[in-house]
Amino acid sequence: MALTLGLVLALCALWAPAASATFHLILVREVYPGSEANPGAEYVELQMYAPGQNFVAGHVLRTYGATGAVSGVNTFASDVAGGANQSTIVIATPAAEAQFGIAADGTLSPAGQLDPAGGAVCWESLDCVSWGSFSGSLPSPAGQPAAPGGIPDGMALRRTISPGCPTLLEPTDDRDSSALDFSVVFPSPRPNSVPPSEHACSAPTGPSYPSGGSGAPQTRITGHPRRTSRDRTPTFRFAADLAGATFLCKLDRGRFHRCRSPFTTRRLRPGRHSFAVEARAPGGTPDPSPARWRFRVIGR
Repeated sequence: MALTLGLVLALCALWAPAASATFHLILVREVYPGSEANPGAEYVELQMYAPGQNFVAGHVLRTYGATGAVSGVNTFASDVAGGANQSTIVIATPAAEAQFGIAADGTLSPAGQLDPAGGAVCWESLDCVSWGSFSGSLPSPAGQPAAPGGIPDGMALRRTISPGCPTLLEPTDDRDSSALDFSVVFPSPRPNSVPPSEHACSAPTGPSYPSGGSGAPQTRITGHPRRTSRDRTPTFRFAADLAGATFLCKLDRGRFHRCRSPFTTRRLRPGRHSFAVEARAPGGTPDPSPARWRFRVIGR
């Protein structure tokens, strides 16, 4: 009898399906803390680096303030459908869904959990990223914070996938250093319903790391007056996709001069005007296509 029972249990163990579908092989891919114009539009994007990691129901994304105090505990209510390797999962506030025109895979609630000046995000106790003035402790190594001056207005942090294969998220892309692993980019959330675009390299490329600011940055105007405005001293806000970038501003036919965001013009005469801003990398490389905004001032 005992022998028969042992044989049955052994056969059951052999026939049991492999428990490969899980949630462990996921990294934080992108963090967006909202903007001055829409501070409640926040999201965090996760990404799988192996297939079958879409069983996230009941699992938690925690957010932290600058000193390490927990600012939010966000639990996924259900699994996501897409479990292909490189699939992404977005947890967002309703304001972010509206701003970016997406249907999030989970709700980040309440808004106000992500402070662009300093904070952190952790997927369970498996992966964490910190930025800005963060000085607390986390359940997974995050190293030196990314974007030490804080995440610029209207920008996001995104994990680089360059090490090893630059077109694929891999375990080696996580070097336990937020400053090395993440850079400032324009926000671009990709929910789970969108098929992944990453693909394996045809041959190993070897380690390839960010250039440390020697490449040309891209400049973006994030705040500006209307095309037709009565504001005689309009204010512009701008950002770059490269941490540590500096800026040069130009109004109408004047020369470029150093400036910071936000930038308020001198008192303008009624008529047509043009504002341009150029980002420069820490090494001095300029944006070859400065951002511009043309507008008209009306009234006396």
